[in-house]
Amino acid sequence: MSHNFSQIRKLLSQKSDASRHRSVLIFAGDSGWQVACMEEILSGHEASSLWVGEQAPEIFPSISVKKAHSWLGREKQVVVFDANTHFNTDAFAAVTGIVVGGGLFILLMPATERWDNIYLSYFGQRLVQSINSTAELFVVRQTDKQINFSPAEGKKTSPHSCVKPFFTFEQQHVVEVIEAEVRNKSFNPVVINSDRGRGKSAALGIAAARLVNSGTNHIAITAPRFRSAEIIFKHIELLLPGAEIAQGKVIYKNRIIQFYSPDQLISADIKVDIVFTDEAAAIPVPVLTTILNKYQYCVFASTVHGYEGTGRGFALRFNTVLTEKAPGWKKCRMQTPVRWAENDPLEKWMFSLLCLDAEIVSPYSIGIIEDNKLEILCLSQFQIAQDETLLKEVFALLVLAHYRTQPSDLQRMLDDEQISLYIVKYNQHVLSVALVSHEGGFSDSLSTQVYRGERRPHGHLLAQALTYHCGVEHAATLNYARIMRIAVHPEYQQQGIGTKLINFVINNEKVNGCDAIGTSFGMNESLLHFWKKSHFNVVRIGFKREQTSGEHAAIMILPLSPQGENVKQEACSRFAGQLSYWFDDVLKDIPTAIKNKFIIDNSVSHILTQLDKEDLYSFIHYSRNYELCISALNKFVMSKQDEIMLDSFPDNFRKVLNLKVINKADWKDIGKEIALIGQDEARKLFQKAIIYLSI
Repeated sequence: MSHNFSQIRKLLSQKSDASRHRSVLIFAGDSGWQVACMEEILSGHEASSLWVGEQAPEIFPSISVKKAHSWLGREKQVVVFDANTHFNTDAFAAVTGIVVGGGLFILLMPATERWDNIYLSYFGQRLVQSINSTAELFVVRQTDKQINFSPAEGKKTSPHSCVKPFFTFEQQHVVEVIEAEVRNKSFNPVVINSDRGRGKSAALGIAAARLVNSGTNHIAITAPRFRSAEIIFKHIELLLPGAEIAQGKVIYKNRIIQFYSPDQLISADIKVDIVFTDEAAAIPVPVLTTILNKYQYCVFASTVHGYEGTGRGFALRFNTVLTEKAPGWKKCRMQTPVRWAENDPLEKWMFSLLCLDAEIVSPYSIGIIEDNKLEILCLSQFQIAQDETLLKEVFALLVLAHYRTQPSDLQRMLDDEQISLYIVKYNQHVLSVALVSHEGGFSDSLSTQVYRGERRPHGHLLAQALTYHCGVEHAATLNYARIMRIAVHPEYQQQGIGTKLINFVINNEKVNGCDAIGTSFGMNESLLHFWKKSHFNVVRIGFKREQTSGEHAAIMILPLSPQGENVKQEACSRFAGQLSYWFDDVLKDIPTAIKNKFIIDNSVSHILTQLDKEDLYSFIHYSRNYELCISALNKFVMSKQDEIMLDSFPDNFRKVLNLKVINKADWKDIGKEIALIGQDEARKLFQKAIIYLSI
């Protein structure tokens, strides 16, 4: 078949700007045939290719699908995506952006006659239908006798119609806006929004290089990970010949451009003139807000659609912060592709398949709301899958509702039988949506294993949190409904629509036999108020800030049955008994305004309750940690102070108990103080001390 691939090989031999559209080929057949085809087609082009999958031939650079995101911001002429056994939507969305203009995206799939049997799920059917209905995709079948491949036709002219180093006039405008703010010393924050491949990272690099060249002394570059900023540094290096260059740092005329992680910028004493933040949508808004408050001049760049999946939700949240704190902020939008031509077949197909082009409905299509005409429904996955307009309206709202809506969320919404979708419709359009996960129903033995920290079955966040974190041993045997996401159209919020939807979900899930309904979210004052208004109770606060929201997660539940009421009562009792200890220790950084929303028991009794005794026993005998049993352990240690102070009491035990219980030191500092290797060793020593004290 070698002569059949001549057109494909010819495409790879052309310069990337000869045809700046990226072609999509699907090789359908067995894996041995696919490997032979790839070795023949890509011979001589191995170094400029990337194989994404678990069974890559040794001659190709390769990564697993789990590491696809580590390649964000990098470029290859060819990407081979192995979907023979599983189509990973998140990895697919990530690696499509790696392919440069004029390049090739190759999808490996089983033989076409097997597709209907393999892709039985609703998303699988969507994938097959999209391939069959997208004319720009070219399918190569193992049974084909002849291959007549015609590459996608993009613009033959170069897009570089403006003066170098700029690729588009939009890019030039962005850089000029940034420079003007520095030149005029107005220092209004600049926000750049674009889809992938529009040159926003290059714009940051160009701006940084020009500013340093004109006298700016110290520029900080930040992003979720250093690799996301590699393109920025690539353009800096091109524009500053003779600069001293190391990974993540450029020194030019004694002026510095350096990469810092977001955590470094907010926690360390770093003096910089400007902070450039790339992929800002992947950084929690509270972190961005701290950067905005701390540094004189900030530029934020964000992807609107694509792999991070957060651009539009981010814009709603962060734009509000900017308007409040820096009302003169500037907004720039880059729409013209740089890395490939407009109307690129690969981008169009990815956006359509994964609903990344979904937009919320215009208020003009909805009109003025009349409460008695609201329609509230629980939809089947069949209904969602069969109605493309409905699906896109739903998914657009879900993207707005969450920092990290990913392509896999679309796949799960369509395929996971444990998920229910509730919507509010008005004038045939979606106003509000709630995504609900059904959890629990464990056996007594499995629930006990979860309680002891011996098992952590996949999923079932609410059921497992009530059992392990809240300490209710048989909680996971009950049936729960967890509201994963809830969103209301931004033009119709604060009108009671979300509350009406919640009440409908509660009543429906109660009829369906759920024992309790719950939710988990990044805790802030407004969300706490919203859920308390619907009579939900806080039973857990996460001990670490969530990466997505930058806030501590709260879990709240509402019982729907007598059994659910019993679980709630025990979980709330444990929560109330531990809260003051948490606020003095692991949750001491929670804002005072939120702490004031809770009733705190500040009594100093050292008497262990029955629940404390159960926690003390579980800490000694099972894998339950200090934070989950904090009340029992603090009371126990304080009641044993006379014994602890005896000369005969082991000194290292005394140190670890006092450092943690009396001084509220964190585990890392305890490890350093007692010369232990890491915080795990400090935790182990503390447990040994408690066991010794209890004998």
